[in-house]
Amino acid sequence: MKTERYIDMKSPLTGGRVKLVEDIEKQEFRNEKFSVHVRYCICEDTGEQFSLEGQDDLTLNQIYGQYRIKHGIPFADEIVSIRERYGLNYTQISKITGFGTNQWKQYEQGVVPSESNGKMIAAMSKKQCMLDLLESSRSEFQDSEYVKIHARISAAPELPKFNPEQQLFYGQTKRGLYNGYSEMNVAKLKDMVRFLIQKECGYVCPTKLNKEMFYADFLHFRKYGKSISGLHYRAIQYGPVPEHFDTIYDNIVGVTKSIIITNDCESVRLHYDNEDQQITALTKEEIDTLTEISSILQPKRTSEVIEMSHNETAWSNNEQTHSFIPYSEAFNLKAI
Repeated sequence: MKTERYIDMKSPLTGGRVKLVEDIEKQEFRNEKFSVHVRYCICEDTGEQFSLEGQDDLTLNQIYGQYRIKHGIPFADEIVSIRERYGLNYTQISKITGFGTNQWKQYEQGVVPSESNGKMIAAMSKKQCMLDLLESSRSEFQDSEYVKIHARISAAPELPKFNPEQQLFYGQTKRGLYNGYSEMNVAKLKDMVRFLIQKECGYVCPTKLNKEMFYADFLHFRKYGKSISGLHYRAIQYGPVPEHFDTIYDNIVGVTKSIIITNDCESVRLHYDNEDQQITALTKEEIDTLTEISSILQPKRTSEVIEMSHNETAWSNNEQTHSFIPYSEAFNLKAI
């Protein structure tokens, strides 16, 4: 639904008032139509449109995420992991695949492969497929280099059916709209939890932390078209919560629980006060998002944060059935 509202910003064209417009549009990519959330500004004096910083990237990330999921094309981080798993440089991987110079590097940087190239890259995660491709490109290499590359690929670890720690934290989560098109990165998830607890002066109620996680992930998706944690969120009685949140908090090194008794009622607190622990898995943009959420929610009581979350359509549209919340609800957030 299209919305318009004035924002605290002066027009770069006239210095006058600016109206922010948000809408859902169908945009075309490779002859296919995708629904994306768009934002743009209108100068009240001239009626001219101009984009907000980062809007183009947000739009493209929404389109690219949908396209990759639809056609089974790996995401950039997955493409990086394929090359690194086999210990190959860009020249070697380009010769093996027959891609143009620097093409693989561009894929790792976010350029979306064609459907045929994307499916070929996905198949390369299987070692035998990679060896077959190497054999078909044997003429591209000197014999000595071919032997080294063959040995390197042969020695690469088999792709596990599942990563035990990832399975513990993410369960059956699949990449898509319900996890914010993000990779399921255990190290990043752990750092996210530690960071938010640290910002709460070292301890926080799990119910409040659940809401901070939700708002951080959904705000980040609203800004960049992808979540931080890669988690699914479910709408339950007390608001949005990460799927398997108890298991997550119970299995992060340094995070401990204590029972607090107040007015004959027990409550749980999560503690983390290791200031020496380095937060290394998060990007600057992710840390900025977490800091923004913490500055808003940290001063509030748990009951206030629950009430905030109950005013979100992300919760009210899914609470009756306890359903997973699609990240498209990020564009309807009221409290943030």
